[in-house]
Amino acid sequence: EVFSKDTEENSSEQLQPASGKVLYEGQLLPCKVVLNTELKEPSFSLEEGTLTITINDKNADLPILAEEWSRKQAQEILPKKVAAWAQKMGVQYNNIVIKDQKTLWASCSQKKNLNFSYRLIKMPSSIVDYLIVHELSHLIHFDHSPDFWACVEGYIPNYKEARKWLNTNRYAVMAPCDIKYIPEENA
Repeated sequence: EVFSKDTEENSSEQLQPASGKVLYEGQLLPCKVVLNTELKEPSFSLEEGTLTITINDKNADLPILAEEWSRKQAQEILPKKVAAWAQKMGVQYNNIVIKDQKTLWASCSQKKNLNFSYRLIKMPSSIVDYLIVHELSHLIHFDHSPDFWACVEGYIPNYKEARKWLNTNRYAVMAPCDIKYIPEENA
């Protein structure tokens, strides 16, 4: 691991070594933790494939903070993707809710409400697209009939590979982030 040290003597910021990884859009991103005691609340920055978490308390619960960041990313990104796919498919839905679902990736109600697990943000885009198309296809065929699967296949020809990916990678996506604050020694 490479350590970076702030060159300013009186700075309240200290860069820490890479402290773990975060699963985001199908990639394990390295995570850096920065301690800044003047900060009012934690902040996040995703640059050049590295997630930097700036904390104001060395005892902050980093795995929970990383999961909260994932939720916020999902709340920002997933509704836009759903809207784009709905337009492409010519379907309309009522509401989208991003939840902490632990047994389903997504669902569609008869009232045309869509629910998605925030954990979709951890998956590759192609898998997210499959899950979105799957749920939107229920607005056309509210079942899993051959017509339903033909609808899904019309938009996601490799949907069987996506289903296989979900079964193979379920536990990795469901696992909490493993991030630790590692104080720089002899600072």
